[in-house]
Amino acid sequence: MAAPLQWITSFQEAHDVFSPLWSEAYEIWERFEKADGFEAYVPADYAAVLRSLQQLQGKAISVLEWGSGLGVVTIMASRLGFDAYGLEISPQLVDHARKLALKYASNAIFAQGSFVPNEYSWNPEMGEDGTRTDFDAADGYHQLDMRLSDFDVVYAYPWPDEHAVFADILRGHGRPEGWLLTYDVREGMQQKRVKKARRNKA
Repeated sequence: MAAPLQWITSFQEAHDVFSPLWSEAYEIWERFEKADGFEAYVPADYAAVLRSLQQLQGKAISVLEWGSGLGVVTIMASRLGFDAYGLEISPQLVDHARKLALKYASNAIFAQGSFVPNEYSWNPEMGEDGTRTDFDAADGYHQLDMRLSDFDVVYAYPWPDEHAVFADILRGHGRPEGWLLTYDVREGMQQKRVKKARRNKA
């Protein structure tokens, strides 16, 4: 197993280390784009995510990737010295991610299941029921033997209608003052601290 890359402070150095991983992930996506399990998978801007992860080195210990897909972000986080985990509902993608982690000397851990905690309930008053998030599938936290509140950082690539539900899940079940990293093509990378939901007084 290769040593973690905490010693890398240069973005360009880290970029050069991870470029082969990014290239292979893009090749896999292009080859299997129409295959089962890849229907909702879209690659992120891995360089942008890398910058955000490097900014959190020394500030956070654990990273969880929601909808980890091919596992690229989880693998990068692991190699950067984080305790890194990925949850992915597609077993085909989990299989690819585990193979890439092994090939690129990462101790990233992947589990198959939903990232939505079983105890979470979506409040439809927060928005229209247009989200792509699956609230009915069993979550994968038990496979990790962890809870959502155990993670310092959660990274996700939400569809436009998923930002509100992602934030709501973390407010109710995430770690107080943890980080939420999101990437989308319109807003780019965003980094926010998690604020716990206020409980109404009886």
